[in-house]
Amino acid sequence: MVSWFKEIGQGGRKGGRCFLSLLGGCLMMGFGWQVSAAEKVEFFVAVNGDDQQAGSESAPFATLQRARDAVRQVNRGPGKEIRVWLRGGTYHMERTVVFSLQDSAGAGSRVVYASYPGENAVLSGASFLPGEWRQSEMANVWQMDVPQGWAQIRTLFDGRKMLPRARSEGMQSLAKPPADVPYRFRRAIDQRHLYLPKAWVNKLGNLAGAEIELVPKYPWVMNRLSVESVDGESGLIKTREPATYAMVPPPAAYFPEGSLWVENVLAVLDEPGEWVHDVKKGKLYLWPIEGGKPGKQVLAGRVTQLILIEGEVDETDLRDQPVKGLSFHRLAFTQANAFAWDASKSGRGLQHDWEMHDQASAMVRLRGAEDCSFTQCRFVDSGAAGIRLDLHCQRNEIRRCEFSQLGGVGVLMAGYGLGMKDVNKANVVADNELHHIGRVWKHSPAIFIWQSGMNQIVRNRIHHVPYTAIVVSGRTQLDREGRKESSRTVRWDELNLLLEGEERSWLKREPLMHGRFNMIAYNDISHCMEVMGDGNAIYVSGTGKGNRVRHNFIHDVTTANMNAAIRCDDDQHGVVIEKNVIARVCGEGIISKGRNDILNNIIYDLRSRTPEGKSVIHQRGYLVFSGAPVKGSRVQRNIFVSREAGQAILYEHQKGWKRGGRVQAPASLSSCQSDYNLYFNSADKKWADDFLREQRARGGERGSMVQDPSLKDPDADDFRVGEQQVFRLLGFEELDVRGK
Repeated sequence: MVSWFKEIGQGGRKGGRCFLSLLGGCLMMGFGWQVSAAEKVEFFVAVNGDDQQAGSESAPFATLQRARDAVRQVNRGPGKEIRVWLRGGTYHMERTVVFSLQDSAGAGSRVVYASYPGENAVLSGASFLPGEWRQSEMANVWQMDVPQGWAQIRTLFDGRKMLPRARSEGMQSLAKPPADVPYRFRRAIDQRHLYLPKAWVNKLGNLAGAEIELVPKYPWVMNRLSVESVDGESGLIKTREPATYAMVPPPAAYFPEGSLWVENVLAVLDEPGEWVHDVKKGKLYLWPIEGGKPGKQVLAGRVTQLILIEGEVDETDLRDQPVKGLSFHRLAFTQANAFAWDASKSGRGLQHDWEMHDQASAMVRLRGAEDCSFTQCRFVDSGAAGIRLDLHCQRNEIRRCEFSQLGGVGVLMAGYGLGMKDVNKANVVADNELHHIGRVWKHSPAIFIWQSGMNQIVRNRIHHVPYTAIVVSGRTQLDREGRKESSRTVRWDELNLLLEGEERSWLKREPLMHGRFNMIAYNDISHCMEVMGDGNAIYVSGTGKGNRVRHNFIHDVTTANMNAAIRCDDDQHGVVIEKNVIARVCGEGIISKGRNDILNNIIYDLRSRTPEGKSVIHQRGYLVFSGAPVKGSRVQRNIFVSREAGQAILYEHQKGWKRGGRVQAPASLSSCQSDYNLYFNSADKKWADDFLREQRARGGERGSMVQDPSLKDPDADDFRVGEQQVFRLLGFEELDVRGK
């Protein structure tokens, strides 16, 4: 059997921090694993077991469901520990295993599901195809009848490897209807209608069953939409689901090779490894990787959600009944089917439709759970997302896991919508590695927190992701018709009760914005934003107060599409950005669109070009104020180091920002408490002279200075500044991000 496990954290970049081994053998401390043998109950599961057996080590069960049912019959009183050992092997699941209130551990107890010591248990959402392959009419392509009753296959595997679905080359949709279409047959390009050049439509042929992947209008979201109808004469395509925005192409600079692709039609099945599932005909087509007849190792994803931990949740009440005390240790979750966008979820998409609210999109889902844990697990090689914590989820922990080669997000926390119900909080995501996620939904953040607060997102390593690494959001459009982003999640009665007759400013709404007091700290982030545009390494927007972004190392982001390393976007105040190191990043340093503090950070060597020499799209400045007034913010004790002549230090939105029909005050550094910063440009010794002269004339930056910080060895990630007198005068705290 191919090993699905490795030591998490191996293979880290040279000179980088590796936080993933900090817990070591102490990982399970605090979870009650050390109990006497008299208080311990054990069951066993094996791939060659039998659910009619006793579940003992010598007579194991065959399925996780049967073990769960056996646990239900056990007295789970105080101090009791129940362990379910899964012997090594792959368990192919045909339906979701649900853990409900009757599966909770007793007070002071835990129920633990774990791989047997020294063995690796794998839970797979894929099944081997039961039919026979036969040669199709297309060269190199084989076909098989898909059994009736199977859902659409959205993920196919050859052994462990996820195979790419047949896909066209990139193309651009039209920004307006073709000129030769008679006026009476034209229609506006909107969220369900787009035009392709007629030559492309003719080349693609029959688009029945096709899916379109496209970036609609803005570069920060990617939609997957089913084709409902095609007009070959005009090139008009109608989709079954609505796009997030009108389906005109985004700015070409972000996607010069095209922003629209057609998948799952035979006309584009033209490379080894590609496949098509024709649902209407009930046939699967495959061009095998190695040629010849496909082998027996081909599997199809059938289940998206492998495990659901679900208590009793009630959106109409302020109280829920959560499942408690379940632990999952050293298990692999893999090969789940990719999820499709639910057309009924319009208005329930989480910011810009990066995910869906309260939806079964991940392999593991907690929906009403407290004090549960996932430790040293792997979420890998799947069309689905990794793990999501929905609605009521508190004090759950995800530690020392790996998330890789996933279709969607790595970790999602999504509470209730804007309102008084604040029950998604105090969870821990620590010492994990997340990389190469978002393979199906390319706008997926690695870690996504929405309407969830007081969480610790600490010491994670995130790299090689297609969009933003960490998002903390609560962005909600107050649209009573329920069409705009997150508007159908709003608890309108509670909102109106609190804000009756009041201005609905951030300050007035803040008690209902539960993404507050999150700690985003000691994370190592590199190589994000590899596909999508206008994103960041860490992004905070539309949340409550008290979020802290501190001691993160953001480095080596080499894409032209990058916006800023750290960004506080629209409708955001009360964030403290402190003691972070930003190095060798394309784009901008820190963006703040509100009253947020920027303290004791190092921003070193922003890049204006990618390693291939391509100009980056965003580089307004090392520090950017581009929206709401920033009056009262503190910008102090930061080190700004450039190695390129001509780079801007600061961008200010001097004209003011229009909000709610009114123009607000300009966003300017002079309205902040700005002082004791250090500026240096190795290519231009006078880089900051004019800047400081102007700021001092406005009353700020009086204690700031121009001086080489003489960082120890920044190219080797040593950003220590030593005991120089200047740093003691500035009050700067030395930052050390070297590997331990």
